Amino acid sequence: MTQPLPLKDQLDVLESLQELDRKIDALKKSKVGLPVGLKAVEDSYQKLRTSYDIKKAAIADLEKTQRQTQAALELNQDRATRASGKLEAVSNTNEFQAANKEMEQLKKLSASLDEQLKKTAQDLATATAELAAMTQKFEASKTDRDAHASALHDQEKKLDTEIGVFMNERAQFTSKVEPRMLTYYDRTRAGRAGLGISPAVGGRCAACNMAVQPQVYNDVLRGTAMQTCTSCHRILYVPKSQQ
Repeated sequence: MTQPLPLKDQLDVLESLQELDRKIDALKKSKVGLPVGLKAVEDSYQKLRTSYDIKKAAIADLEKTQRQTQAALELNQDRATRASGKLEAVSNTNEFQAANKEMEQLKKLSASLDEQLKKTAQDLATATAELAAMTQKFEASKTDRDAHASALHDQEKKLDTEIGVFMNERAQFTSKVEPRMLTYYDRTRAGRAGLGISPAVGGRCAACNMAVQPQVYNDVLRGTAMQTCTSCHRILYVPKSQQ
């Protein structure tokens, strides 16, 4: 069974480990922040896509209206043809007036449907032209979005690789620290802005600048037992530069 390192050596390891952990934290923070740069591009793309989809739906409605109006016009023309035949076959004044009235109504309806058809055709032409211009913007936005997403993916892969290298290096440090001390360090670091161990310099904790009790400070200098700051609870140690 491997003997644990002396306490001072373990504290030196923790000092190096914390430097490494801060690098890992910085890389993870950079990774978390990457999607922020894509958000503006994604929002612009989604906005254009919504407008594009709305315009396509509007064109589909216009095309449906055009088909329905054309069908109604053709039906009305058939009715007008039949009404014309009735008009030629009338045998008295009443029948003539009724047939003539029907013909006039059908002519008015045909004229109205024809106007609707022309207006729909104009609206459809305008909407189609607008969609063509919108399509160019939409496709350009999609290309931009895809390029940003690809670059983001590459950056994430690069950061993951760097984090992986550091995590492997971290394992080499953690294997040299007693589990109890390592657990305390990790827990404290998680709740103390990434710092689980702090130099004790001039009788003070360098992390929170609070005075360390004289007896505790002396124990830190001797390195005989793990000591923590009574204020911020970080593990105290003597920096390598002052040993």
